[in-house]
Amino acid sequence: MTLPPVWLVKTINAFRTSLLQLNRKLFPGNVVLYEQFQYFWMLPSLYVAAKFDIASHLKEQPLSVDEIAKKINADPANIHRILRALSSQGIFRQTRDGRFALNKMAKGLLNEPGSLRFMILHHLGPVNWNLMSNLEFAVRTGQDAFNDAYGEAIYAYLKNHPDENALFDKSMSNLSDLGLGPILHAYDFSKFKMIADVGGGEGFLLFNILHQNSGCRGILFDTSRAVANAPQLALRYQVENRTQILTGDFFDSIPAHANLFMMKNIIHNWCDDACVELLKKVHQAMDPNGLLLIIEMVVPADNAPSLAKLLDIQMMATMSGGKERTAAEFHRLLERAGFCITRIIPTIAPISLIEAKKNG
Repeated sequence: MTLPPVWLVKTINAFRTSLLQLNRKLFPGNVVLYEQFQYFWMLPSLYVAAKFDIASHLKEQPLSVDEIAKKINADPANIHRILRALSSQGIFRQTRDGRFALNKMAKGLLNEPGSLRFMILHHLGPVNWNLMSNLEFAVRTGQDAFNDAYGEAIYAYLKNHPDENALFDKSMSNLSDLGLGPILHAYDFSKFKMIADVGGGEGFLLFNILHQNSGCRGILFDTSRAVANAPQLALRYQVENRTQILTGDFFDSIPAHANLFMMKNIIHNWCDDACVELLKKVHQAMDPNGLLLIIEMVVPADNAPSLAKLLDIQMMATMSGGKERTAAEFHRLLERAGFCITRIIPTIAPISLIEAKKNG
């Protein structure tokens, strides 16, 4: 798949932002604010569509409301109201004869590569919806709202609730799939003989890198629970002979030796002191000429709109000390652990690649 250059995407986004800002300046502030507030009704409707898996029933052909309702065992009148609302926002399409069909955005709800269905089910589901309603607690106390709402930290909760844990894992896979192309397009992995993915879960990113770079070998390191599905996934990508799967706690030690150490969406889960502790473990495992690649969002220092600034609210509510960071914050964090940043590589997605080496 050919991806557009970063400069072009940034230019288009800047133009779109300018048009949106101009539009908002033409109306009173309270009117614009009310328009923003209307997403409160759209998001639960999107969750319902994902929960009932409506998109899969429309994959072959458009269907009437009665046909959809019969397939999912739901009330026809209310299904019509849900799909009418979503179609008005560009999600699904209503045909002239009143049937509903998939469109470009609704295809993102299908259970196939590129899907966001499980991400929507996790983030807009009861657990997270209840958590975000407790955001005031996090702001008032400086502590995460998850512990207050559920009586335990998020990873302990997931361990004790297997169904929610499975949904969480599938949600993370959706997001990994979304960012894969931009990552592979932005960075040359072929020059590394051994790549270690620290906290790499079931290995989706690592195995895709190895699949596209036949000269590379890989090490997947995470907890035994996190890597449970990794052997089957390695077989699917035909990289099982070039992959070593290691288990453990990365806060104890990282028993891996590689030219490149990767950490994707790991640092934002922890407070600064915990991150420094983790990064020092990577520092100890890394050869003098090795490189570290942190794959995360970078919060813009200016007032530009940014997904990172919004996701940061999710981290505030969910993780004790978790947060999205600016480039300056990443510099300070890595310096404390004995690294220096060599470059920050933007991608066409909201994520960036933060490359670092050992100081000295």
